[in-house]
Amino acid sequence: MTGAALLAVVVGLRVTAAPPEAQALSRPIGDIQVFATLGYPGHPGGLAVNGRTLYVSTSNADFDRLFDTSDEIWAFRLDTGGPVQTGTNPILVPRQASAQTMGLLGMALDARGRLYIADMNGRVLRVDPSTGVQDVYGMIPTNTDTSFTDMPGFVVFDTAGNLYVSDWSAPIIWRVPPGGGQAQLWFTDPRLAGTYGANVAGIALDPSGQNLYIAAATQESQIAVYRLPLAHPDASHLQEFHRYTDFVMMPCEPDPNVQTIACALMPAFGAGGIAFGASGKLYVALFSKQQLSILRPDGSEALRFPSSDENMM
Repeated sequence: MTGAALLAVVVGLRVTAAPPEAQALSRPIGDIQVFATLGYPGHPGGLAVNGRTLYVSTSNADFDRLFDTSDEIWAFRLDTGGPVQTGTNPILVPRQASAQTMGLLGMALDARGRLYIADMNGRVLRVDPSTGVQDVYGMIPTNTDTSFTDMPGFVVFDTAGNLYVSDWSAPIIWRVPPGGGQAQLWFTDPRLAGTYGANVAGIALDPSGQNLYIAAATQESQIAVYRLPLAHPDASHLQEFHRYTDFVMMPCEPDPNVQTIACALMPAFGAGGIAFGASGKLYVALFSKQQLSILRPDGSEALRFPSSDENMM
């Protein structure tokens, strides 16, 4: 399983149609199946579910896709895994530069069903999936071609309409005010630091809506999940919820190619998306380990899959 596919799994688990008990009867926990297959570029990023529709953003700007003119947002049926048959599927999202190494990632929905998407080139986009109409909802202040703090990763709304944005390129969480506009630095702490492209990854609000959970840092420095109350965004209230102390190294292909480069760089990355299930457990995509971790409400790890041996098969 690739890191991108693992990321897709964890976000999808947050919004299932059947209750956990019913799913447990039909499929064992950890049973991984292909839900849908994307065409070119085949690189899923973030997910969002609205009713019976699953939206998938694509981070096309990989090592070998620098000159694609757009990224895509696909819509799939939850019951069949097939693409939704509309004239706007996929929705093309034009890029702002002729060559980009990053694309789209995390998504969130508002009450009207509009998508808010982290463009890893310093923007948060708003897209109406019913029409394809799109605009820039938020801008990271340091969004320039040479900036090192302009990589929005995942987004989440609070009940007041503020949009919180993780920054993969710096130990920062931004906040975009209700209605959109310039993002403001909401929280930063050296404990969230990793390497460029692996600082603050997944973010999620707990079921109470009062605490922000944050996945940060790299596998080399130990990935950690933190908890921070929205009412007290300061260093003294940042609590470590869980730390991953193990190191998982995947074997790389002997023949040099793009995948070999990505494999060799994997330990320098960290987590991916995170999401709460109906049980209150937290699901954490471990991008660099190519695994999914399930954390109990007390912070202990309940389960992790697939195993390293299964990933090597």
